[in-house]
Amino acid sequence: MKTIKFYSILKFSIFLIFQNLLVQNLIASEPIVVLEYSSNNIQSSGLNSSNTFISNPNFSVKHKVNQDETLGHILYSYYGKSGLNLRIVEMAIVEFNPNSFRNRNPNFLFADQNLYLPSLNEMKNLVLGKSKNKVEINNNNNSTHIYFFGG
Repeated sequence: MKTIKFYSILKFSIFLIFQNLLVQNLIASEPIVVLEYSSNNIQSSGLNSSNTFISNPNFSVKHKVNQDETLGHILYSYYGKSGLNLRIVEMAIVEFNPNSFRNRNPNFLFADQNLYLPSLNEMKNLVLGKSKNKVEINNNNNSTHIYFFGG
């Protein structure tokens, strides 16, 4: 009698453990997304020479921020497909245009600003801690519009 009771308890324990593992696996299951990165346009150096900033390392430009335009839009318009790390470029733009952003936050871009988009050499000098030699832009921060994108 004791043997039958022992086996019943053992079977029930194994059943509970199995059920617990099964439920945990069902709850923990999440979809997996696999993205394929195609680097056909990027040369072995990692930089695409068809981008103006790459073909001329001293090229810089000013850009007037349009309504509903984000820094991400501007980055992709000018530096997109360049092979550059756009997070670093974003930080450089904020560094060269501190008055165009609320508290130097790239997510809080003031409307109607003239952004100075630095050249590759200026960004390199910024990273190396050398003098910026930046162009001072007289931004009118009279705008009360702040665009925030992100979560």
